[in-house]
Amino acid sequence: MITSLLSRFPLWVWWISAIALVAVSQFAQHELDALYKLSQFPVSFFEGQTSFDAAKVKSWYAILAERGTFGTYVWVQVFDYGYMLTVFAAFFTLMAAVYRSLPAKSWARGVAKAMIVIAPMAPLFDALENLVSLVMLADPLSFADWLVYPYSTFACLKFAIYGLTYLWAIAGVVIALVSAIIAVFRPRAQHVA
Repeated sequence: MITSLLSRFPLWVWWISAIALVAVSQFAQHELDALYKLSQFPVSFFEGQTSFDAAKVKSWYAILAERGTFGTYVWVQVFDYGYMLTVFAAFFTLMAAVYRSLPAKSWARGVAKAMIVIAPMAPLFDALENLVSLVMLADPLSFADWLVYPYSTFACLKFAIYGLTYLWAIAGVVIALVSAIIAVFRPRAQHVA
């Protein structure tokens, strides 16, 4: 099913779509970052989401309450769902473009096909993390401490897949370019021989 979907559009359509959707996703991230900054959350996204420490999270929520920005932080969580949609679309099209750019018989095509499924899981883990976050935010100073474990676990999985996706996008493009250059020069070398 994935292969038929990927072959439905020419390569250039996948790349233009990927570039456009990555740009939209980056814009959404910029807006999300600005809203996060307005919330005056005392630590970075990464530190706040991966602490695995309920006492720290409760202390950060208390600081928001003191500053009167708790409501803004809740809106960050809500806006994040829109951002996740942009990431899902961007990652799927980017991975599809990389897949289509690789030679059909390349070992890298198997990795690329797997990444078409793996990369869009980042926003899915983000959605699960936010769901737990919303439960925690409903009772910010007294939520059950164990909630921090699925919250931070989903965040760690999300960040790991983000990193893997960006690394594979770079590696896949390099492999595709090297393969294309080899394909151009191989017939000439055989002709000369």
